[in-house]
Amino acid sequence: MRNRRESALRRALKTHEPARGKRYDSGLKKRVIAFAEAERRDGRSWAEIAKELGVAFETVRRWCIATGAVGRMRAVHVVAEPSAKRVVTVIAPSGYRIEGLSIDEAAALLRAVG
Repeated sequence: MRNRRESALRRALKTHEPARGKRYDSGLKKRVIAFAEAERRDGRSWAEIAKELGVAFETVRRWCIATGAVGRMRAVHVVAEPSAKRVVTVIAPSGYRIEGLSIDEAAALLRAVG
């Protein structure tokens, strides 16, 4: 469905003959804005959207910003980074090497063999 909508929009945009100061039809402009806003919600960049439609990057971005729909603050969920876990390596006098133990694991190991 998206591809058909995109193709129809691209064809409609090709009918516009660009010239300095020549405006796009308001209905076409609204369709471009609706399409671009939906694509932005899906994570697409302005450059990707503009390239797909064959319209200048700044034109698409400016039209969408003018509607006020772009740039709204969105709620985000911040997750604290887990604290770095310190790890140790235990090397026995006989040459055995055990790596990647937490301090508690190393202490338990040393108690068990000691």
